[in-house]
Amino acid sequence: MKMKTIIIACLVILMISWALLALNMISSQGESVTLRIFHAGSLSVPLKQIAERFEEENPEVKVVLEPSGSVLAVRKITELHKTADILMTADYRLINDMMMPSYAEFNIAFASNRMVLAYTDKSRYSDEINSENWFKILMKEDVRYGFSNPNDDPCGYRSPIVLALAERYYGLDLLKDLVVDKSNMILKKSDEEYFIYVPKDFAPRPGSNLVIRSKSVDLIALLESGALDYAFEYKSVAIQHGLKYVELPPQIDLSDPRFDEEYERIHIYLFYGTDEQKEVVGKSIAYGLTIPKCARNLDLAIKFVNLLLSDIGREIFEKNGQSFLDSFIVYGKVPEEINLR
Repeated sequence: MKMKTIIIACLVILMISWALLALNMISSQGESVTLRIFHAGSLSVPLKQIAERFEEENPEVKVVLEPSGSVLAVRKITELHKTADILMTADYRLINDMMMPSYAEFNIAFASNRMVLAYTDKSRYSDEINSENWFKILMKEDVRYGFSNPNDDPCGYRSPIVLALAERYYGLDLLKDLVVDKSNMILKKSDEEYFIYVPKDFAPRPGSNLVIRSKSVDLIALLESGALDYAFEYKSVAIQHGLKYVELPPQIDLSDPRFDEEYERIHIYLFYGTDEQKEVVGKSIAYGLTIPKCARNLDLAIKFVNLLLSDIGREIFEKNGQSFLDSFIVYGKVPEEINLR
């Protein structure tokens, strides 16, 4: 009798073990792997579409997109020690300067853009503004205009660079009148060069019609509500959000590498007066990407990058108003599995 009881007990334990094992296998099969991407806010729309395509092809993967200003995206890794599988910035130089070699082994510059002045039908003088008079419209006292914070976002530090280039192009004190006199930004000039200093606590002066937000896409809601008349944005962002925009001359809009010598006359210093101070020199716009050393899903990150850099990714970007570079620019040692054709 005792032996029979023991055998029955053993069988029950074995059945329970099998049941638990089966449940665990089902549970494991149902769990998704998270692929986390820190990226520039201006990439939100095309990346969402690429992520959806990737999840269709890889149903076990959940792509988590975390948009922010590109400087902040980098600092999440370098200072806050957060983990990301892919990092994508609106200025490839941020990866070279702030990530390599300690936090990343490579950088691929892959896409371009151009700066525009975005607005809506609600904007004051929207029926008058054009590529010839845009700066005159911004000078009107009843017009509210803005850009993102240079210390957080490349679109933010590119905006004063655009205005400095416009000063040289039109022969007017546009940066001084539109930004320096209305904030705590500092401007110095020497021969043909401009030196712009952005304090860590950069902000408009009280009562100013200059508006600053952390990243460029944060200004869109203000434009759409009519609380803001004009904002310096990337052309792709204006197109993706159905905004009207004024195109600027290529000597000003940071779109054309042929004008890099002119762009490079403008120097901007972020976090001025602190240990974090960093110089950025004007240059034609190029986005960069890397897989940080802290990535937890290297194989999936490589697979996603390959999709993004493929003809499918190129088509999605171009559909959203953003072009790929004619050829990718590579820094460091790129994993052999990444297709750079």
